[in-house]
Amino acid sequence: MNNIPIVFTFDKRIILGAAAAIKSLINSAETAVYDIHILHSDIELNYQKHLTSLAEKTLHNISFHYIDPKIFNNVKKNKGSWSEIVYYRLIIPEVLRNYDKVIYSDVDVFFKKDLSDIFNRNIENHELMAVRAEKNTKNTIGHKYFKENKKDYIFWSGFLILNCKKLRQDNYFEKFIKNAHIYKEELKFFDLDLINITCPDIAPIPFEYCVLESIYELNDYKKAPEYEFLKDVYTKQEIEQAKKDPVIIHYAGFLGKPWRRKKVPSYYQKTINSLPKVLQKYTFRDIRKKLFARY
Repeated sequence: MNNIPIVFTFDKRIILGAAAAIKSLINSAETAVYDIHILHSDIELNYQKHLTSLAEKTLHNISFHYIDPKIFNNVKKNKGSWSEIVYYRLIIPEVLRNYDKVIYSDVDVFFKKDLSDIFNRNIENHELMAVRAEKNTKNTIGHKYFKENKKDYIFWSGFLILNCKKLRQDNYFEKFIKNAHIYKEELKFFDLDLINITCPDIAPIPFEYCVLESIYELNDYKKAPEYEFLKDVYTKQEIEQAKKDPVIIHYAGFLGKPWRRKKVPSYYQKTINSLPKVLQKYTFRDIRKKLFARY
C-alpha cells in the first residue's frame, strides 16, 4: 500500500462538488491509502462530520485545517469563485510540515484511477509537478504571458505534486506572497500565474491527469475550444490516449460544473446519489447556476 497525502481547498459554497470529488478519489483507489487534508475557512462542523464519513470503513482518513483568510487580505481576488481560497494551495507546505511531498487537487474533478504512480515519481530537483497547458509565448491563447516566466510551457495549477521539502527550504510561500503584491494588477489567473512566475523548475505531469471535459465528451475533440492551444503541446496520440483512458476528468470549460447542469453526466450523478443526504444539498448559488445553465 502507498500512503499518499492529498489536499483539497474549498469553502462552504462548493461542498457538493468537493464531496463528489473525494468520493471518486476513494472509489478509484487500488494501492493508494489517502491521507486526505481539507484546507478551509468556513466549513461547519456538521459538514465536516459528514465529509469525514466518506472514509468510514476504508483505510483512508480525512482531516480539516482551518486557514485564516486574513493571511491573503492584500492579494488580488474577487467575490466570485476567485476568492482567497484559490491561494490556499500555496500555503500547503507550511501547514503540512510533516510531509516532504503532497498532492494538491482542485475539487471540480472526477478521479477514475489510483494516483500511486504519479505520486511516486522523483521530483527532488523540482519545486513541483504540474500538467502543461500551453506553450509559453507572447501569442498565448488561453492564458496570460509573463516575460518573467522563462519556461517553455505554462502549467495548470489544478493538479500538483508539491515538493514540500524544497518549497519550505527555499521559502517559496514568501516568494509567492511577494510576487502576489508585485504583480497584483497584472494577475489574471491568480494562483496559476503566481506558480508559473515564481517556480523555475516545474516537472511535467501527463495530460491524462487533467483531461478537460470538453476533450473527454466531444466525439470530435478538435472542436473543443481548448484544442487550439493543446495541439501545440501534445501529440494527437497523447490527446487521444488521454481521452480514451483518463486518470482525472477536469470540469473546466464551457460545459460548466457538472452538479450545476440541467443534465448531469450519469456517472457523476451516480456518485452524488451515493453521498450522505446532507452533502447532496444544493446551495443558492448552485440552484441559480443550474436554473440558467445552457446544458
